Amino acid sequence: MALETWLPPLTSGMILISGAALAAGWVAIKRRQPELHRRLMLVATLFAALFLVLYITRFFLLGAKPFEKGGWWRTLYFSILIPHSLLAIVVGPAALIAIRWALAGEFGRHRRLGRWLVPVWLFVAVSGWVIYWMLYRL
Repeated sequence: MALETWLPPLTSGMILISGAALAAGWVAIKRRQPELHRRLMLVATLFAALFLVLYITRFFLLGAKPFEKGGWWRTLYFSILIPHSLLAIVVGPAALIAIRWALAGEFGRHRRLGRWLVPVWLFVAVSGWVIYWMLYRL
């Protein structure tokens, strides 16, 4: 089976798992389950990191996949891709900072950062899936 056949769904699966673990981790902390929250957030981070490694590997092996549709589909695609890409650049370092603060017991700082980080990270995960769908399934 060709690399371009199985690698894109695999990378998208990684970000799906990351987003699901992130959402479940948010629910866990709202339910005052800090140990479950910690584990789920570390799973979310691990799968986001795996996604990044696989995405970069895919890019270097296969190059960028151009969006082939035109008209309003193209406008819609880029209106999703641009904020997705910019926010994805921010999510990685911010997540590492949030983890560092949590592990150091600086929960006030961790909570303040997490309040905006979780929705942004979820947007990046969901928009990543939309981008995948538009590139490979549309």
